[in-house]
This record gives sequence, structure tokens and C-alpha cells, in this order.
Amino acid sequence: MKRFRRTSALMLAGLFALTGCGVAVEDTPEIPDAVAEVTEEPENTISPAGPTEDFYRYINEETLRNMEFGYGDMSVGSFNEDLAGDQVKDIIRTVAAGSGYAPGSEEAIIKTAYDLYLDYDFDNAPVPAELDALLYEIDGISSMEEFFRVDAKLDRDYGVTNILYLQVGSDYRNGGANALAFGQYSGVLDVAFEDLEESYTPLNSLKRAGSVMRKALGHEKAEADALGKDLGLLAMDLYTATDMVVVMHDMFYEFQETVTKQEADEILSNVDLDTYLTDLGYDLKDCGKLTFVDRGQLAGLNALLTEEHLEALKTWKLCQFGTSYRRFIAGRYPGLDEYLQIDYRDPEEQAADEVMTGFYEETDPLYVEQYYNAAMDERLIAMCDEIREGYRGLIKNADWLSSKTREGLLTKLENIVYVTGMDLQRHDNAAYKDLTGSDYFAYQLHYKRLKNAMARASLAEAPDRKVPTMPMQMVNACYNPAFNHINITVAIMIPPFFSMEADEYTNLGGLGMVIAHEMGHAFDSNCIKFDANGIYDPSWIPEEDRAVLEERNRKAVKYFEDFFTVFGVYHVDGEQTLGENYADLGGMECVSSLARTKEQRERLFENYARIWCEKRVDEALLDQLNTDEHSPSVIRTNAILSTLDAFYETYDVKEGDGMYIAPENRISRWK
Repeated sequence: MKRFRRTSALMLAGLFALTGCGVAVEDTPEIPDAVAEVTEEPENTISPAGPTEDFYRYINEETLRNMEFGYGDMSVGSFNEDLAGDQVKDIIRTVAAGSGYAPGSEEAIIKTAYDLYLDYDFDNAPVPAELDALLYEIDGISSMEEFFRVDAKLDRDYGVTNILYLQVGSDYRNGGANALAFGQYSGVLDVAFEDLEESYTPLNSLKRAGSVMRKALGHEKAEADALGKDLGLLAMDLYTATDMVVVMHDMFYEFQETVTKQEADEILSNVDLDTYLTDLGYDLKDCGKLTFVDRGQLAGLNALLTEEHLEALKTWKLCQFGTSYRRFIAGRYPGLDEYLQIDYRDPEEQAADEVMTGFYEETDPLYVEQYYNAAMDERLIAMCDEIREGYRGLIKNADWLSSKTREGLLTKLENIVYVTGMDLQRHDNAAYKDLTGSDYFAYQLHYKRLKNAMARASLAEAPDRKVPTMPMQMVNACYNPAFNHINITVAIMIPPFFSMEADEYTNLGGLGMVIAHEMGHAFDSNCIKFDANGIYDPSWIPEEDRAVLEERNRKAVKYFEDFFTVFGVYHVDGEQTLGENYADLGGMECVSSLARTKEQRERLFENYARIWCEKRVDEALLDQLNTDEHSPSVIRTNAILSTLDAFYETYDVKEGDGMYIAPENRISRWK
């Protein structure tokens, strides 16, 4: 008889959301409309597009017409977005069917987690005793000293984010060196501060969540409602202290400050920081410097860490803890089960999904071993080197910059490191050989504690630029300005991005353009402020060159805002999208310079348009215009090609054509 499992709605988001700092492959699909204004209309009401009228539609029209949204989907793409996930699940099932794995190995962890998950009865198993005890321990906290002790334990042993939002991060003014970083709250629980700028209504969800949690622990309704209201008021106080410019800014490192431990003590006067850091599991000798991006919020948080706000802080912690472990406790605490949803899939499918998302660091090496090889890596590295050579030529010929700045940019270019599937190593089995658990709850908790301890220990380590910074089973690529490296995953090496059977120029228009985009981030309007050693220091560029760059920025902003719309009405935010637009533009100038013939350029341009063949529903598209640093797909295709001399030459674009932009209005990153 099949058992249906209840899982937290938050668990269903999964690993493969395909987000990233550069490409964000799945984050930009939409209904095409730009230079030649295109909206989705009934079939045969729009005449076929030509390459000089709307290149995006010319290449993708038939594919777009045949795309269908799945139930509840906000977007749909032209490639198999579920392929990597399905491949990983097949690996998990194969491993789970085997036996005799070395203790502590990836296979042993995968099999144990899979089997224990299947054996766990989420509907009827009693609440784990330690979770029961912790809930009442939080509810019974009677002093701030006790609050900090329990809060540290929740972070250290249970993975519940600590109240100071402390974690190991990067010091961007020190070449990405590991540092203890105070994160910036962008909201409280499910209430985003951005939403509070328009309405206080979302605070009702905080009030209700706090009330439900307190009532579940035996508080009377009136008291629980009052405690929930206090949580909302605390969230408002924290929002008031928050610099929303930082919250809304993608390049948060521009606001990063580094302070000594003594300076941090002065800001956090209500916290015994030495004791707290020790309770979190950090070695104080490694905590000499700390970073943050919002001094005002940190000071505002300190003001809330008092006995006066203790009950609201406890409610916050209870809600955090309840969210993290809801599926283990909800069925046995009144009111919490409404936050669960029933998963009707087969238990084996649920188990594979659980291991894929919760133990992805164990499945990742196996995925690479099965779907990546030396021949693919050799071709990928050769493509990267070819793109680097293209950038050498562009930078050397950028005579509008001083020779000193060009030399600095060339040095930065040479220092770029590629991180590929070959750089992902299996872990040391010895570190995991004692991983045990009597049931799934105990096993995943032990695993979580091991990973948390490793993360804390990394504070004392020098970061390795060749270590992958995102899962290889994620369809993405990313540039890290502090490490000055480009991380290219295995999962993105699929058509239309890349194929071992495809010709060089088709691949250049696909994955090559993705890589050139990421390499272009090293020189975009934001990351150009990092020097060749990955240190954030805008002053490394001479003042006269900075002035020239700023003027070009203004022209680029105007280009995208003035000439390209969605639905013929809505314009992109040129400032918001400038960094990504520049990465696209610089990348296309680079890869197109590598094509020597008309046929080579055609293959390149066509596949570039093909990789962005995606749709969004209207609501999602408009939301993208408001919040995403990437331009909609049709704009990042047509706007880039419409300013490229090589495109005009290849397709004989003339004045009056939809893809035509007057020469005086065209822009370039390098010419």
C-alpha cells in the first residue's frame, strides 16, 4: 500500500532553481517583444519575421509557437530543464539498489539516507524527543543571556540561522579571504521588507504565524495573538533600521565594511560577543575581523536584543525552528499541520528528491563522473582560452582607455581561473565514516551538524579559487569577482548550449557566449571595480578613465531604456540591468570577433538567439522588469545584436529595418 507523505511547502522548492550571479539560465524566459514589437497572438495573425526585422522571433518563432506552459508554470524554456535532476535521481536509485560501499563514501551516505527516508513514517512517528524538548526550551527562555545561549545552539547543532545572521563569508576588500560576516536581513520569516515599502498588510502573516506557533505550545489565544503582534512590531522596527538601498542592490559588496572584533563589540553593546561566538563553535583567534553591509541595521538589531523584546525574539526563534523542522513536528502539534501539503508522488520518487536536494554534495561527484569526461573538459578549456584571446584583442585596442588601465585589465584577464567539473573532488571518507542515525531524522541531523562544523572551521582557511562554488548538477555558470574565477557547471553542457557533435561556432553562440558573458563580468560596470587580485578597490582605475567609463555607462543606460520595450509599453531599467547588459555586450563583441566568415557568424548569432528561446507569463515578465538585473530574453538578444557592426554586415541590415539602430545611438563596451 502506498503511503503519501506530508512535506513542508518550503522543501518542495528543490535544488534546481537555476539561479546564479551571471547567466541565471532559467531566470529570464518571457514572451518575445522588443525591437520589432512582438506579443503572443493567435497563430497566423503575425507575418513571419525576417532576420533584419526581429532576429529573436526569426530564429525562435516556431519553437515559441509550440511551447506550452505546464500547470502552475510561470515560465517555459526550449531545453529540458529537468534533465539534470532526472539524471541525478537515476544515480540515486542505482546507488540505493547497490551495497558494499566504503564507510563514509558518497555512495554509502546516499544509500543510507535514501533507505532511512523510505522507512520514516512522517505521518505517525512521534516527535523526536530533542525537538520536543527544544520547542519548550525556547518557549521557556527567561533572560537574554539564556536566549543567546539557546540561539547559538540552534545554529550550531540544528542549522537554524542565528539572530545576528553571522556566517562565514568573503571579505571583498581582501581578495575574497574568509571572514565572519553579519548578513543583512531583507525580511523576517516570509515577510520581505520590500513588500513593507508598499503595505503593512504582510505583517498580518507574521502575527498569525507567531500566534499559531505559541498556541501550539499551549498559550491561550489572546496571549498568543498578542505575542504574534509583538513579532510584527519587532519586524517593523528592524525594517525601519534597514538601508533598503543595500537590500535592493545586487552588488552588496560595494557597501561592505570590515571592522575589528573590538569595533564589533561597540556596535553590539547588548551582546557578549566573545561568549556568543564561542557558543556558536568559532575559535576566537579566528574572529579578529568581521564584516557587514548595513551598519544601521546591525545597530538597530542590537537595540532589539533586550529584555523588553525577549518574548518577540522567542516567537521569532520558534517560528524559524518550526519552519526548519515542521515535517517532523507538525502532525502532532495543533494548528501546524495547515502549513504542510500532501505529496502524492510515489515514496521512491520522494526519497530520490529528498536525497538530491538535501545531500547534493554527495550526489554531485557521482553526477560529474557519469556525465563529464576529459574530452569534454579539453574542449571546454580550449573554448575558454579562445574567448580569453578574443578579449585580449578587444582590450588592447580600447585606445579610449589609458595604457595603465588597459595593462591592469589585461593582467586581470590573465588571472581569470576556470572552474569545471574536473575540479570537483570526492570528499575524504574519513571525515564521514562515523556518520550514523537510528532513523532519518537522526541521520540527516548528524549530517547537518558535520557540514555546519566544516563551515565554521573554514573560517581559518584560505579560500581555494579552484574549488567549485555551486553544484555541478545546476544549469548555470557564474563569475566571482573576488576569486576572479568562472565556474562552469556540467549540467549546462547540453544543447542548445553545447554539444560535442556541434561545430565550433554553434557552440560559441551557446555555451561560448555564456562563458564570454561571465568573463565580461570581470569588466562590467560593477566588477571592473575589482583589481587584478580580486580586491574591491574602485580607485585602482585612474580618475580620468573612471570618468570615461561613467559617460559610457550613461549612454548604455539610455540605449536600453530608449529603444527597447516589452509589449510596446514597458521599458527596462537601464541602471538596474547595466552590469548584465554589459556582460552580454562585451561577450558578444568577443565571440563575434572569433568568427571569420559570414557562415560562421550566422551559426553563432542563430544559436545565441536560440539559447534565450523562452516564455514568461505576463505577470512574471513584468515582475522581471521590476526586480531582475537581467533584461528580458528578447531584449538581451535583439538589443545586443542591433548595436553590433558584425550583425549589420552579416544580414545587410538597413535603415528602416526593425533591427536597425542609427549609428550615433549604438553602443559598444570596447570600441
